[in-house]
Amino acid sequence: MYIRKFIEEVRNLGLLKEVKGADWNLEIGAITDLNAKKHKFTLLFDEIKDYPKGFRVLTGALLDYKRVNLALNINALNDIDLVKKLRDRLNIASKEYRSYEPEEVNDAVFLENVDSDDKVNLFKFPAPKWHEFDGGRYIGTADAVITKDPESDWVNVGAYRVMLVDRNKLSIFIDSSHHGRIHVEKYLKAGKKCPIAISFSPPLDLFIFAGMEVPAGISEYNYAGAIVGKRFKVFRGEETGLPIPAESDIVIEGYISGELTDEGPFGEFMGYYAGGRMKNPVIEVKRVYYRSNPILLGTAPSIPPYDYSYFRCPLRSAMIWDMLERIGVRDIKGVWAHEIGFSRALIVVSIKQSFAGQQTMVGHILATSPLTAYGGRYVIVVDEDIDPSDINQVLWAICTRTDPINSIEIVKNVPSTPLDPMAERKQNVKEYVSSRAIIYATKPFNKDFPREVRPSEDIVERVIVKWREILE
Repeated sequence: MYIRKFIEEVRNLGLLKEVKGADWNLEIGAITDLNAKKHKFTLLFDEIKDYPKGFRVLTGALLDYKRVNLALNINALNDIDLVKKLRDRLNIASKEYRSYEPEEVNDAVFLENVDSDDKVNLFKFPAPKWHEFDGGRYIGTADAVITKDPESDWVNVGAYRVMLVDRNKLSIFIDSSHHGRIHVEKYLKAGKKCPIAISFSPPLDLFIFAGMEVPAGISEYNYAGAIVGKRFKVFRGEETGLPIPAESDIVIEGYISGELTDEGPFGEFMGYYAGGRMKNPVIEVKRVYYRSNPILLGTAPSIPPYDYSYFRCPLRSAMIWDMLERIGVRDIKGVWAHEIGFSRALIVVSIKQSFAGQQTMVGHILATSPLTAYGGRYVIVVDEDIDPSDINQVLWAICTRTDPINSIEIVKNVPSTPLDPMAERKQNVKEYVSSRAIIYATKPFNKDFPREVRPSEDIVERVIVKWREILE
């Protein structure tokens, strides 16, 4: 959904707050973080210190299922219902994504203002310094980074952090497992500059999938388009020819030449400044496009919950559930990638035990699969009577259905990320492995187990009707 339309829809829900006069230096970041931990409004900052009225920043866009509903055109009733509806959409996308090639258009809203070459000045936008110990101002925290494979027609749209370096230079961090880095390295190994375009205010339905594990070779334009049921409109960049979301407020085009510069540290999604100061690629910006009164989409990752920690939980849960069933794992009853684990470090799957060793199979798949390895830490397998999204039920299962010496397995040397605070600190570290713990919080298969203390469903229904004024 186009960002300006989304703002009006959120306003109609009573979930939008407008903030005037905040400082780009730390205040926007602190307000965003505190809001995400308590009130959870979508925040539209205007009249930002040192900037003219109308140069705005939007944060807190996707803090709950209602706003994810809006962005993806879904009518889910709650978190788990959103997972189920997303699973249906994922099944459609896996079969029909080829039918959702983006639609090329000859005009775009961001063509209202165009700066090129020596007129480029990236400091005209109120890119915040989000956290006190960040190494710079980050214009790209909720972006859509467009690259193309030089050997095929594969266009990738990723969400990578982007720091201001100079009037016409940016620095970008792309982790080793991400598709955008594959594209960049192919160009550089061939002795060529890598063309790159970035939307700093992309349609929210595209941004959501730019940060997810879309299969290699499939463009996020197609994949997200199939899920929301539309073809994204794209404008071919005048400098690079890359397809840019036509409904963007702020866009740049440029090249990665192989030049490196100091980038970071940045307060990242695990809640730490774990990546440190690194040497990362410079983007030479050749062209800047922007709407009059532009809106910069942003986010301030920190200790969860933060303002984009929620939306990936139902989406990653749906993708994991779909992956398990697609490879033939049956009797999955629920999946939840917990927000406190930034949708990666704590994954809980509920199964109906049908054969001996089923929980071991599920646990090892989730500990090592490409979909769940990045940033992973714990996989917990529970029985079908446990709601995987309810942390109290999950912890009760761990406390009563495990024997630590027999119920916990460790898997070593799984690919991870140098942003992990437990990573061994090395200069300019790019790749890192870590271990995973699998906790089997399930009843012993085909053995007697004590009956739980709980009223039957019939009694619950009858009592709720009779004592509604107390129980509802």
